[in-house]
Amino acid sequence: MTTIEINSLVGIDSILLGMNETEVKEKIKESSFNNFEELFSGLEYDSNNKLNYIEISNPFGEFDLQLLYNGIDLFKTKADDIIKLISEHNAYIQDDESEMGFNFIFQELGIAFWRPNVITEDMLNSKEFLTELTPENQEYEKRNFYFTTVSLFSPSYYN
Repeated sequence: MTTIEINSLVGIDSILLGMNETEVKEKIKESSFNNFEELFSGLEYDSNNKLNYIEISNPFGEFDLQLLYNGIDLFKTKADDIIKLISEHNAYIQDDESEMGFNFIFQELGIAFWRPNVITEDMLNSKEFLTELTPENQEYEKRNFYFTTVSLFSPSYYN
């Protein structure tokens, strides 16, 4: 199992906010983790070519990865539980996306979470879910208990 740590406002593993594009590419090449390049689904740079946004994608079991923030495995802990734990001490932007359960932006931490759909236990046990979806589609929909991406961004990113 590979463990990658998120450090709020600093970086994810060896990819650090403020690095230039050449430094980021070098760190990705140096990584001993085979799927490093696949994980980093979004890297954005500011006008000075400094990394100011990192997005990492959930592999959903394609390979064994633990993405940790303050001891919480962000890809294997249910989305609702993550938000409950982190929001005990930190506020997130209250908007339509967060109200619907899709997107949560913790501005002060420089961390955001996203998933394309939301599923609840009630939905999972509904007649429609159990009868209208194939077993394969049911398994796929269960992914929506978890976040699809986790992003880390610099303090100025959303300004």
